[in-house]
Amino acid sequence: MNEHIDIEVKRMSKESIEMLNNLSAVCKRYGINYYRATQEMRDLLDTIALHEYQLQKAREQGLTRSSVPPFMGIKRSERSNNRPA
Repeated sequence: MNEHIDIEVKRMSKESIEMLNNLSAVCKRYGINYYRATQEMRDLLDTIALHEYQLQKAREQGLTRSSVPPFMGIKRSERSNNRPA
């Protein structure tokens, strides 16, 4: 049984690398090994990392927090919405 498998390797985009770096930082902050975490915990880590990535991008563009969807749908105060991301 000699099967031939084609594998295509592509360079990660800058955005993907930044997102992965955010995910790594979140895991390190909470002391969690992503690959040993439950699916529920991974989903939470992904959500936290995505939110922080979105805030980072908004901050780089000089936008306010209102330009980023609230974390897990939690309603922000008007004061918080108007603060810089």
